[in-house]
Amino acid sequence: MIMWMEIQIKKCQNCKSQFTIEADDFGFYEKIHVPPPTFCPECRSQRRLAWRNDTTLYNKTCDLCQKPIVTIYSKESGITVYCNKCWWGDNWDPISYDQEYDFSRSFFEQFKELVLKVPHIALVNDDGIASVNCEYTQDFAFSKNCYMDFIGWKVENVMYTYYISAGKDIMDSMNIRSKNEWIYECIRGRNSYNIKYSQLCLACIDSQFLYDCNSCSDCFMCVNLRNKKYNFKNEQYSKEEYEKILESYKLDTFSGVETAQKEFDEFIKKYPRRYSTIFRSLNCSGDAISDSKNIKDCFNVKKSENCRWVCNADAPKDSYDLTIGGELSECYEGITSDHSSRNFFGIFSWKDQDVEYTQHCHSSQYLFGCAGIKNKKYCIFNKQYTKEEYENLRTKILEQMNSMPYKDKKGNVYKYGEFYPAELSPFGYNETVAPEHFPLKKEEAKQNGYNWQDNIQRTTGKETLKPENIPESIDEVEESILNEVLVCIDCKRNYKIVPNELIFYKKMKIPIPRRCFYCRHGARLKKRNPYKLWHRKCMQDGCKNEFETSYAPERPEIVYCEKCYQAEVY
Repeated sequence: MIMWMEIQIKKCQNCKSQFTIEADDFGFYEKIHVPPPTFCPECRSQRRLAWRNDTTLYNKTCDLCQKPIVTIYSKESGITVYCNKCWWGDNWDPISYDQEYDFSRSFFEQFKELVLKVPHIALVNDDGIASVNCEYTQDFAFSKNCYMDFIGWKVENVMYTYYISAGKDIMDSMNIRSKNEWIYECIRGRNSYNIKYSQLCLACIDSQFLYDCNSCSDCFMCVNLRNKKYNFKNEQYSKEEYEKILESYKLDTFSGVETAQKEFDEFIKKYPRRYSTIFRSLNCSGDAISDSKNIKDCFNVKKSENCRWVCNADAPKDSYDLTIGGELSECYEGITSDHSSRNFFGIFSWKDQDVEYTQHCHSSQYLFGCAGIKNKKYCIFNKQYTKEEYENLRTKILEQMNSMPYKDKKGNVYKYGEFYPAELSPFGYNETVAPEHFPLKKEEAKQNGYNWQDNIQRTTGKETLKPENIPESIDEVEESILNEVLVCIDCKRNYKIVPNELIFYKKMKIPIPRRCFYCRHGARLKKRNPYKLWHRKCMQDGCKNEFETSYAPERPEIVYCEKCYQAEVY
């Protein structure tokens, strides 16, 4: 029982910086019966992200059927990997890997051993179950004909994307929601059609290079517009004039797009941005929030209530410290704890209730320290117990976790209530999504207790078609390019164009990319604001409003409060 409810200033045991635990936070911890955190919010987030690999893929062989597979686990991870069909099949039993709890050793040390024994699914998707032709996807469900997509559901004909929910015919985009079609190189858009190279667009049609536009059609290089048509650089033109300007940029060519992108990046700097995109919400702080109430420090969240430090989630309720998840309640310190209730310290454990320290466990109740369990109750370390045995043993383990904590290489102490130590992750820091938010060099990562992968799979030096020999215009590209190996002009990684990709480019009049997916994804990430808040004042002359914003003070953008921003939109 937590005996205090006042605001307290704590020192993070990892980075030694001070952080605040507020009265409402203590109320949450008491409600779910976990101790207050000893890591600050940023260190907690970084630690979770070091356990999440979304996009680093490897060729391996299924350890059960011996068929070739693609997986997020390298051979150095030591993880036993099954293909999707084998993992969900009946030819193995997670209970057969059960082990007795050893009270002479720490919990995390023993759990690591269990995780290494129990087979993991190669890629977390439902291909062949609820999805069709979506083999090369991760954290993906309920979709059709998708390739190289990471985090998504209810989409069709989608390629090279990150966090897409609902829509079809989308490529090279991220954070796209709700009924979008024919979308290319876009970030955070909804209900749009035939949009390219744009960000923060709602209900826009037949446009390119837009920023924060709503209900616009046939617009090019525009910012903060509402209900406009045939606009170029926020100026009105006739249909004939607009089409002539658009044609002059030659956006069917690679050099035309590159030139337009640089021009657009400079153009949008002149216009103010709203401090945060929070819509139809009450008492919320963070960014990219909609239809929510009483949430703090949350990012890219919708239909949420009473949450804090939650990122990339749909309909989370009464939960803290989550990295991606949907339709869940009273969850804490988890990675994709979808459709669960009271799921604590779970990694890809779905449709669970009252589970703690689980990895890839599904449709289960009352689990503690389990991996790969499906449709079970009252299991500890994959061993089946009666209800009474489970409750008694769980109580003893909690006492032992506090009296015999795990210590990592930095000296951090892990008792009950802490997420898994980063040094026990099967991934190298550079394989995970952690560097997207907390970039570290190899030596920095190792000094901070993170693993590092020196053998990330990538192909180089095999190109058969150099960038300068790729036709400038998509209209000049022949189908023979499907037989060529290309090379990224930035990282020198080899990549190929696949048939559906070429069809998309032809229809959308998009030139062949000269950069690989990873560099294109990295460029989009740089355009997305960080999942962090700063206290700032409105930059409009004479305005005294203050706010919490994801725009750092040293950034060049003009940032306005909501009232001043609304006065500026067109």
